[in-house]
Amino acid sequence: MILSKAIRYVFTGGLAAFVDLAVFRGLLAFGVPLGLSATLSWLIAAAVNYSVTSRYVFNQAISRKRASLFLTGALLGLSINVCVTLILVQQVGLSPLWAKLFGIGTAFVFNFLINLLWVFR
Repeated sequence: MILSKAIRYVFTGGLAAFVDLAVFRGLLAFGVPLGLSATLSWLIAAAVNYSVTSRYVFNQAISRKRASLFLTGALLGLSINVCVTLILVQQVGLSPLWAKLFGIGTAFVFNFLINLLWVFR
């Protein structure tokens, strides 16, 4: 059952990652600063992710309580995502897009575990 959820979460996470990257790239193209672009793109992706994850991965209706738990866990994931992105750009010298991909991947693992063990248990 966990494997099935993990596989479905990969798809919802992939959708969220696509939204995150697309918005991130667009914001950078419009001259929005790196940290703000990473944050805003994540917020939009988080809304998409919660909606799809609730229904498709955990087969549960959207609720305010779960939404607030999801957002709490997602904010922790956001801090991981943005910190990894900024560190890889500023300290390692990676391009913003590659750094963001690593930030998303790191936060993805964290977010799945939080959702599985806390939000949708």
